[in-house]
Amino acid sequence: MDLIYAILLAIGAFVVAGVLSAVIFRNVGYNARKRVAEAEIGSAEEEAKRIREDGAKQAETMKKEALISAKEEILKQRNEAEKELKERRDDVSRMERRITQKEENLDKKVEAQEKKEEALAQKIKAIEEKEQEVE
Repeated sequence: MDLIYAILLAIGAFVVAGVLSAVIFRNVGYNARKRVAEAEIGSAEEEAKRIREDGAKQAETMKKEALISAKEEILKQRNEAEKELKERRDDVSRMERRITQKEENLDKKVEAQEKKEEALAQKIKAIEEKEQEVE
């Protein structure tokens, strides 16, 4: 009987040890899974934070690039407007020179015509004087 009692006691002790081991290992496993899950959540939160920061940086970069592009376009349009204005001023200057030259030519023609008329008037006067002398 003692042997049976000892065997039963040993079996009971193994069962109790097994149950205790199962409970301990279940708790250890649960805690380990919990730590792994918390680490993954922390890692995911860090990744989300990094993605938000990268997105903000990209948005800022795109904003700066758009601003630079707009400034370049404004400068380009200003240069084109200044070039067009210079061309118009040059055209006006050319036209003014042509008008001035035509006025000078016209003045010369008028002066030449006046000289011819004066010379003709002197010839007429000389002829009239000779006619009066002849009479």
